Amino acid sequence: MEIPGLADLRSDLKGLPKDVKRAAEKEFEEVAEIVASAAARRVPSRTGNAINTIRAKGTIGGGSIVAGGPDAPYYQWLDFGSRDPQTGNTIEEGPWRGSGAGPTGGRFIYPAIKENARDILRAAEQAVDRAARKAGFK
Repeated sequence: MEIPGLADLRSDLKGLPKDVKRAAEKEFEEVAEIVASAAARRVPSRTGNAINTIRAKGTIGGGSIVAGGPDAPYYQWLDFGSRDPQTGNTIEEGPWRGSGAGPTGGRFIYPAIKENARDILRAAEQAVDRAARKAGFK
């Protein structure tokens, strides 16, 4: 999803003090939290481990979602089945390799992005404006 003004802001923020960069990262983390919360509500739960690994991250370039890791190494399988989430190709590793099972767009994170696209865009535009003001650009 392309955010108007984000590319210019990224370039301008490179030379700013660390506290300004941290403020921008926090703004984008809050935007990513919209997706993380919506995705977490979609995940089925037995122990809660998979849900608890879904995290929003903010960087100077925008927001992202991370999930899985040592506490729920199976998360990628839950969300994407046996397909690579970027290419949609079947995964050639693990017990499910080559099966072709699983949605190409995922079950949790990507649907949460799609379902909340308007809110994400609105929040991202506001985050860019706030970050630019904090940096003294507006």
